[in-house]
Amino acid sequence: MDCPGRSCRLFGAQRSLHDLLGGGTVADVVLWRRTEVAGGLLAAVVASWALFYCVPGYTLLSFVSQVLMILLTVLFVWAKAAQLLNRALPPVPLMEISDKSTSEAAEIVGNFVNKVLQDFGNIALGKDSSLFYKVAFVLLLTSIVGRLTDLITLVYTSAVITLTIPALLEKSEEHIARYLEIASAYVQACGGACEEYKCKMTNRLLQKKLS
Repeated sequence: MDCPGRSCRLFGAQRSLHDLLGGGTVADVVLWRRTEVAGGLLAAVVASWALFYCVPGYTLLSFVSQVLMILLTVLFVWAKAAQLLNRALPPVPLMEISDKSTSEAAEIVGNFVNKVLQDFGNIALGKDSSLFYKVAFVLLLTSIVGRLTDLITLVYTSAVITLTIPALLEKSEEHIARYLEIASAYVQACGGACEEYKCKMTNRLLQKKLS
């Protein structure tokens, strides 16, 4: 089934997958427009997962703690040696969060929390049935996934999927959209046939009751 006059897209003809992902740096990385960054992130995720799961007793917390300990030790010894030898101190950048950044972050977090609390209230009071079904489905799905794997593996798997599936979808978007349109037409035809059969059976039952 062809798409005359336009390219087939999974998410509609007006917006591309790159636009749906924000169209910025994140979208470029996820869709492998920046190959070096995307490849480095994927290699880091796979390597960290192999490190934490193949080396017994090695966890993310212990790794971060050891890296910070080594870094602080090197900087401390460097600073002390520089003071004794009248050398330049280590080039440590000024690490400070501005009040504006703090306020913006607090506003974003506050708006998100208020939205969640508002949605929770709407569900609890029975005001939004569709939202209840969506949240219930997500929680049920999360419960099922939680039984199959742990949180760290789920995070790694999600990162790998994020860095691979969107790029594959964009590469084969036209072919996938074409197959989806064929499947959609088949499902609609089956639905129409079922409705027609249902109407015939209903008419037959009514005729039997009337006779």
